[in-house]
Amino acid sequence: MKLLQMRYFQTVCRYGSITKAAEELFVSQPTISFCLKELEEEFGVKLFHRRHNRLQLTVEGQFFLDKVNYILQAVDSLSTQMKDMGNNHNHVKIAVPAMISTFLFPRMFNAYTEMYPQVELEMLETGSLQARKLVDANSVDLGITILDNFVSDSYNVLPLVSTELVFCVSKRHPLAGRDRISFKELADERIILFKADSYQNIFIKRAFSEVGVDPKILLYSSQLYTIKEFLSYGTAGAFLYRQVAEMDKDLVCIPLDQAIIQEIVLIWSKSSSLYSDSENFIQFVKQFHYNNQEAKNEYLA
Repeated sequence: MKLLQMRYFQTVCRYGSITKAAEELFVSQPTISFCLKELEEEFGVKLFHRRHNRLQLTVEGQFFLDKVNYILQAVDSLSTQMKDMGNNHNHVKIAVPAMISTFLFPRMFNAYTEMYPQVELEMLETGSLQARKLVDANSVDLGITILDNFVSDSYNVLPLVSTELVFCVSKRHPLAGRDRISFKELADERIILFKADSYQNIFIKRAFSEVGVDPKILLYSSQLYTIKEFLSYGTAGAFLYRQVAEMDKDLVCIPLDQAIIQEIVLIWSKSSSLYSDSENFIQFVKQFHYNNQEAKNEYLA
């Protein structure tokens, strides 16, 4: 039994006619007839009844068709997957939150492209929560997000870096001289937040709610440049990661009275297989951060 014989048999069943099957497959009628005869002789069963110039399946033929449909569907699916692998060769697509990409991704991106110039590393900027959804939908190979219990349970996880969430204002803001601040003390301050697809958005609103404060939201934005522009007027503040804020000499970082430390992680699906380029990227990231940590330890020593 060969795949080609199964294709011929399946097509004959679809049309109930050797003539129409031959036209569909661009082969001669005798070729298909001989193929069906070979199958019947191989199995020692009759696959069709001839009734009113149409072919009708026998019980054995119906059983065989059910199995053939399953096998050919699996073969077609495998063929599609292998072609997808070929199309995705030398390409890795990663969903990265905008604020995280600012301080974490550029150096890693440059180091990777120097080592693997033949691989196209595509970065899709999105919120932390949306990054998870894109991984779930297999729309990206990998995602970067904030670690929480859901992430730990639902994805393969590679820790990247720890960061502190701080309240940021311009040097002209009335709070610029504060050493620390609480969510309660921010009740009357105008706040800029990232959009709803950001984990930070949910986290900050929950923190305000826990102290009974309804924050005065001036703006929702996913653009770090836009947020910094609004901060420059000295009339609003925003919650940023310390590494991001410290990159801008015009911003003042005010730690929260109860420090908020968040773990940034690389995630990928537990249920889907990764292409080899994605697996290589994960191994690169592991080594990249190991080397950075070693260099940091040597510096501190």
